[in-house]
Amino acid sequence: MAKELSHVVERFLRYVKVDTQSVHNCTAIPTTEKQKDLARMLVKELEELGAADIRLDDAGCVYATIPANCETDAPVVGFIAHMDTTPDASGTNVTPRIIENYDGKDIVLNAEKDIVMRTEVFEHMLNYVGQDLIVTDGTTLLGADDKAGVAEIMQAAEDIIKNNLPHGEIHIAFTPDEEIGAGPNK
Repeated sequence: MAKELSHVVERFLRYVKVDTQSVHNCTAIPTTEKQKDLARMLVKELEELGAADIRLDDAGCVYATIPANCETDAPVVGFIAHMDTTPDASGTNVTPRIIENYDGKDIVLNAEKDIVMRTEVFEHMLNYVGQDLIVTDGTTLLGADDKAGVAEIMQAAEDIIKNNLPHGEIHIAFTPDEEIGAGPNK
């Protein structure tokens, strides 16, 4: 029987399925309109959570605030992550898969295409024996950089708001085009 997925893993699996590849040497901001697909999804989720000052700008940046909910001297904090994936590998039709309790052996991502993550090449995989790993079928990027960060921030926002955890003002931003060195700097 498969384990129940945590909310953050469920979010992550949902986000990696959205193709958000950026494009090198493009003057458009963002470099691809498809990055706004994830941006719109995040705006909707932030609205459903009850965040404030939510907006998606023309450059594809998402902004939101979680107002302070208590008298505190806590500093204002900000959380930021980027939504795009590198243009160097496909982000279309990502098929994530969870390997539960990784056993330390080579991981066959795609038997048909003989795509295998070999421990002799990726020795660091052995650091994760006994943990659950999320992989693709090897034909696409997973998009963990930085959709894992996006999922973590969104889960933290949900936990803070739904549990009314005491906090100072929190600002959230999600940006496009980081993978090509542009992001919010354009």
